[in-house]
Amino acid sequence: MRNSTLPTMVPADQNEGSAIVRSLERHTAVALLIIVALGFCLRVRGLDRVGFNEDEVQKVNAARSYLSGDFSRNLEHPMLMKSMIAVSLAAADRWNRGLGRSHQISDEIAVRLPNVFFGALTAIVIFGIARQFFGLPVALLSALLWSAGTIAIMDNRLAKEDTLLVFFAWLGYYFYIRAKKASAINVRQYAEPYAKWYVAAGASFGLMLASKYFPHYLGLIFLYYFLPLNRKIYPPLGRRNYVLLLGTCALVFLIANPVILAPGTIKYMLHYIDEGTMTHHGYLMMGHFYFNDVAHLRGGMPTYFYLFLLAIKTQLPVLVALGVGLVEVVRRRREAGASFLIMMFLFWIVPFSLISSKWLRWMLSWMPTIYIIAAIGLTKIFSWTRSVAVESRSRRLVPALNTLIFLVFLAQPLWTAAKAGPFYSLYLNPIGFGRTGFYFPHDEFADAGLRPTIFKICKDAAAGSTVGSEAPPVFAYYFHQCGRDDLHYFSLSEASRETLPPSTYLVVQDGRKYFENISFIVAATSGEDPTWTTAIDGVPAATVYRTSELTEMRNRDESNVTLR
Repeated sequence: MRNSTLPTMVPADQNEGSAIVRSLERHTAVALLIIVALGFCLRVRGLDRVGFNEDEVQKVNAARSYLSGDFSRNLEHPMLMKSMIAVSLAAADRWNRGLGRSHQISDEIAVRLPNVFFGALTAIVIFGIARQFFGLPVALLSALLWSAGTIAIMDNRLAKEDTLLVFFAWLGYYFYIRAKKASAINVRQYAEPYAKWYVAAGASFGLMLASKYFPHYLGLIFLYYFLPLNRKIYPPLGRRNYVLLLGTCALVFLIANPVILAPGTIKYMLHYIDEGTMTHHGYLMMGHFYFNDVAHLRGGMPTYFYLFLLAIKTQLPVLVALGVGLVEVVRRRREAGASFLIMMFLFWIVPFSLISSKWLRWMLSWMPTIYIIAAIGLTKIFSWTRSVAVESRSRRLVPALNTLIFLVFLAQPLWTAAKAGPFYSLYLNPIGFGRTGFYFPHDEFADAGLRPTIFKICKDAAAGSTVGSEAPPVFAYYFHQCGRDDLHYFSLSEASRETLPPSTYLVVQDGRKYFENISFIVAATSGEDPTWTTAIDGVPAATVYRTSELTEMRNRDESNVTLR
């Protein structure tokens, strides 16, 4: 039974009694299945076309250690994702040794596949939350925009914890919203038991923490229901509800992440938080260096980083819909759904923009809010065109405008997403002016050019050759895969302190330029022609130099190198 005191933001011309909504109601499951399948296909396409980046190799090594009973690797991150990768790798290994001998599954696919699944399934979670507040049309559009969103796709294809964090955090929000609504109805009418929803929310938040140590995401939903608007409607959590929610959260967290109880884990995590494991500083953005660590309050990443990234890596029609949706949400800010989106929007963008450390993948947690707001904007645009068509009294104008809106705001983003693959991280909309790899080279390339570069070095290099770069785990992994464990690796950041052989390969990437190595790179490559350049989708990703003058270059006066 629907409680009329619970505010919603469903447009009047899209109420549950409309013919369109009734049709969608009958085919909701089919529509949602198609949306999830579409999201999965976009995410899995060419999944092994890009080699591992440094963080992913760390996950591979940790997962392999898990399979051998060693859980001491990569302690700065929880176990859930590495456990899933371990299962995926074991299944792929068994397949490759048996039925799949002629159709091998690469490590790149096996390692990234769990995130691809959960990234696609996140559309269902977003659908559930959007439907609770805004009705079926907005819910389906939100799920569709997530499935075809270029930023969501590029992050879901990386073996990083953010995909699982978003899935379980927003799943927890969904269950918590259901619990609060059921508790409000229960107080008035004794209609629906709500304890099960608090247990489900607690389990989801436990898995969220077992994905990434971001406990403040749990606090956001508490803060939302602490707003005056909601305190008038929903009863506060009683002791029993707290025990159900937080007790289940703690239990599930410990089951999924038992390594947290190991004596050395907390000590290592504190060492990690204190930047004890950080060996490089600096992030190259639009040709300028910025500090990208929390310790530097001055000289850190620009506050406009995420807004600018959103502006150039989101399909233009989605940006237009987002703008319309923001106006609509602000206009209805006193309604439950609008206040939820405003809080989620601001409590993400403000703190994450103010801290000096920024990465593209962190933006994934913000994107469900962005896509729901854009979906609201789309429904408003459809409403406007329908009003225009009705006022014109033209029978042909209604289908013509609906077709135009569909082509511009739905078909075009879908086509753009499909065309951007498999190198989704390089996508730029027209606002980016085609300067691919210029704005955020570290995040856009993410070591994408290393695998083909290393393979060529392995093919050409003489026994015992030396290779310099800035991603040691990646080089070690692919050297071993090529059977070239005889090759010697050194970091460019330490080149001034090493005695190098007279002939050495230097692998230079814009995304791997730091304060510690830029002077040496400038000195070593100045006036030198590259031996070759590895391009990804036509964009230079890694440049290789081979020179016999490194010893001389190492001792050059580097005082003229200026960093900004």
